[in-house]
Amino acid sequence: MAPTNTLVYLVRRDLRVSDNPILHHLASVSDHGFTHVLPVYVFPAHQMAVSGLIPDGQPNPYPEPRSQLAGVWRCGPYRTKFIAQSVWNMKESLQSLDSGLVLRVGTLADVTQQLLQGLQDKQHKVGAVWMIAEEGVEEKRDERSVAAVCKEQGAELKLWADEKFFVDE
Repeated sequence: MAPTNTLVYLVRRDLRVSDNPILHHLASVSDHGFTHVLPVYVFPAHQMAVSGLIPDGQPNPYPEPRSQLAGVWRCGPYRTKFIAQSVWNMKESLQSLDSGLVLRVGTLADVTQQLLQGLQDKQHKVGAVWMIAEEGVEEKRDERSVAAVCKEQGAELKLWADEKFFVDE
């Protein structure tokens, strides 16, 4: 069996194929060094209610995603629908390119840990985890927790600048 070098791409708000900087880079650079690319979207349990995405018979391990101060839902039904439609649209776009999109529920760190461990158990080398950096306290916390998992598992983490969001301009 030929050696593998898998790139795990954690998709966050970059849910369009047409102007996605990571997908563009992978498509335009032939010597990126990866044999496989695994795009993954994680429905964030701390942001939206995910109880409907938990398999039947299993308890929901995540607390309700309500704000600490007011106790209101952090993601209402309209935003949830928009995110679901955007994720499904990206999944279909990737399928039209003979690829796919893995869907998971939980925290970025937990899902990354499970994926890296699962791939390692199947003798698949994960060379790197890439995601687009975001601004915000929770987003930076997520990035630090994914970085800790990557360090523990021996995978490089690369945070890409979001070219559609210029903080300094």
